[in-house]
Amino acid sequence: MMHNLKLPSHIQLASSYDPIAFAKLRIDGHNSGKVPSSDYDCPKCLNRGTIAFLREDGTPGFLECDCKANRWRIQVRKKSGLEAVLPDYTFDLFQATEPWQKRILSGCQAYAAEPKLWLLLCGQSGSGKTHLCSAICQELMQNGHTVRYMPWRDQAGVLKRLGMDAQRDALLDVFKTVPVLFIDDLFKTGAGPDGQANPTAADVNLAFEILNHRYHNRMLTILSTEKSPGELVNIDEATGSRILELARKNTYHIRPDRKKNFRLREQ
Repeated sequence: MMHNLKLPSHIQLASSYDPIAFAKLRIDGHNSGKVPSSDYDCPKCLNRGTIAFLREDGTPGFLECDCKANRWRIQVRKKSGLEAVLPDYTFDLFQATEPWQKRILSGCQAYAAEPKLWLLLCGQSGSGKTHLCSAICQELMQNGHTVRYMPWRDQAGVLKRLGMDAQRDALLDVFKTVPVLFIDDLFKTGAGPDGQANPTAADVNLAFEILNHRYHNRMLTILSTEKSPGELVNIDEATGSRILELARKNTYHIRPDRKKNFRLREQ
């Protein structure tokens, strides 16, 4: 005798399972609802970073959103240490009216477009060295490079105060290994009797440790300093000669002349 058997409820549910409908539910759930973000507001992925879609086989797939590149650039800018000045320090905002300014601007733009080895801007205070070096960094970050800003006087002081410990080694390793390093005002450590900055033996050793590593690994390095090329060599021949060798044609010496000091010109 035949009996009409009723299947258990979980078997009935399994028999009515629709994999495509379930995949669509997963996709809709992933693509709906905005995720809070303080960096970048993306209308495509709603700040999730990925967009779900239905594959031809009926399973859900996930595409990386275009906003990832923008988020990465924002993080690079924040970590660079230059974020506050980047809006003001661009190539377009650099006032190049004199021949020497136009020559240096052109050289810095060429380096930013095709960076190779090192670049050195040295000489007169207030002549726009930090502006141009920051503009280079901004262009490099836009093109995918990771940049770190090292204001010499501040960061050298921090490293010297830390002494020999793990925290010092970690910070020093950042400056030695970051893909692009911008050292601003190298060897500017304090005013001496002659009104000039006098680097100490600790400053020289620190500069050599960072730059020697980058020299041997041919890592992109941008330097500004009030010292002339000759003064860099006199301070420490090992460090100075490495700088001049890798900067080569990308060395720009702005000879001392207070008329070239933008800060005084504005007074």
